[in-house]
Amino acid sequence: MSENINIQVEDTGKKGGSLLKPPDMAVNGQPVQSKSSLSVPSPGGLFPLPNSPQLQSGSATGNPRNKVGLKKGYSLMDWIRLSKSGKDLTGVGGPRVNGKIREVTKSELKKHKKRKDAWMAINGAVYNVTAYMDFHPGGWDELVKGAGTDATNLFNEVHRWVNYESLLAACLVGKLVDDHDVILAPPPPRSLDLPPPKPVIPPIPVRPVPTYDYFQSDKKITVNIYTRRKGLSSDNVVTDIIDNALRVVCFFPDDTGFVLHQQLYHSVEDNLIHRVGSGGKIEVELLKSVANRWQGLGNSLELHSWFGELKDMKVTYRRFKVKETQQNTHDTRHLVLVPVHPTNITVYPGHHVHFRGEREGMEIVRSYTPVVPLEGTWNPGLELHFLIKIYKDGVFTPTIGLLNEGDEVEVSDPTGNFKLSQIQNKDRIYFLAAGTGITPVLRLLPLVQNTPTVLLNFNKTEKDVIWAEELKSFAAKSPWLKIVDIFSDQPQYSGLKGRIREEILDLYISKENNRICLTCGPPAFLAEADRLLRGRYNFSSEEIHLFQG
Repeated sequence: MSENINIQVEDTGKKGGSLLKPPDMAVNGQPVQSKSSLSVPSPGGLFPLPNSPQLQSGSATGNPRNKVGLKKGYSLMDWIRLSKSGKDLTGVGGPRVNGKIREVTKSELKKHKKRKDAWMAINGAVYNVTAYMDFHPGGWDELVKGAGTDATNLFNEVHRWVNYESLLAACLVGKLVDDHDVILAPPPPRSLDLPPPKPVIPPIPVRPVPTYDYFQSDKKITVNIYTRRKGLSSDNVVTDIIDNALRVVCFFPDDTGFVLHQQLYHSVEDNLIHRVGSGGKIEVELLKSVANRWQGLGNSLELHSWFGELKDMKVTYRRFKVKETQQNTHDTRHLVLVPVHPTNITVYPGHHVHFRGEREGMEIVRSYTPVVPLEGTWNPGLELHFLIKIYKDGVFTPTIGLLNEGDEVEVSDPTGNFKLSQIQNKDRIYFLAAGTGITPVLRLLPLVQNTPTVLLNFNKTEKDVIWAEELKSFAAKSPWLKIVDIFSDQPQYSGLKGRIREEILDLYISKENNRICLTCGPPAFLAEADRLLRGRYNFSSEEIHLFQG
């Protein structure tokens, strides 16, 4: 029996639109949800497969974004133009047969598993991805591994935050259905004198489900969430109030999450406060606009009391506006964003958020890791800082480079799987960073104080070093930290030159125990770092964490 699914067939000839979406993005007063009804992969590539080099080189943020060099004419913009050209990319004349959505059986799907004939299913929808093969930033050889299969779990596990329905709208073949039921012969009767078979699957441990309650006075109401988990901080919680609807999203270290979403009984003030106790209790304090006694907290909204795996959690976007923007290097901008509506959000170290916009009618999403200022004051929970490299020929970043104070951008919930326990209680920590790969390092440096730490910072020239003065000042006050700049194209430089290689690493990396090396940069940089760390310096898998810059 086939599952009922909602497949949207869009007019792929539609043109126009801008990179950043219009300011008014709230729907019925609620935070903007991803419009995809089938969940999502990354627009920069559909997915890397488990055990592939992409996932093995991984991402500290849980977002494997490794890319390969694409041939000229196969950029994302080229794909947008092709998908809007009216060419039949489905190979079957479109997703409808006699006015109805085409049904594709699983046995039919399996026939299309080659590079030149590749179909795959995602959340019940079947796409012909043959034309997309050479546009896939992860390489066609990664994408073809999912051909002929139901790739839903791969998408939802790795890249759930992007609207692939928009990316592959022109490739939609139909919906996936089961083959006709096959009647199997009943099993032979079991002899009555045989003992019952022993279970072969051990019981699965049950993760505690959070609960909540509230108490009130005439002037305020406090919502309590009992997570039954220790070691939480404000980094594990995001709270919003949009049009008097309270939304609390919890991200737990055991890779589960919880959502509280209520339309409040009466209006509240904008000053939103949340506290996280060491025992796992989360308190959200709200001030009532009018002093009185409420008859209840409010009415349940979408996903209220949802609990499950983080990889299955629906991604929510909220509007932020630019508080400040300034040039950092010749091609990098420092962006400070504040939420449009009352929001308290900090991003767990090593995790990232997604910016969402639109280009020629196609949804574009890019991931960025927030940083925190190494010096000076800032407002944790109330603002987010980003250092973003602007690519003049890019699809997304040129518009980011043009943002001014007051302009708006959509930002998602935080996501990632890096855990601070990976760098705690170490005798020595190494950071290897290349270019914008410095951003997760900047977030982590203040958290490893008093642990002997070496940062090898690879860039083309001195003018490419992000937050150069801030790093120099921070290092001067941190005797436990040594920062070494290595330049590949810097003339008249007496220090280390070139790209990552053993002659450079030999000067700083030793073979002591209880160490870890965290690396972030382009794919080739990551691959060479991983090879050297394992082969020359005997690092184990637990002693290496590879970010993607």
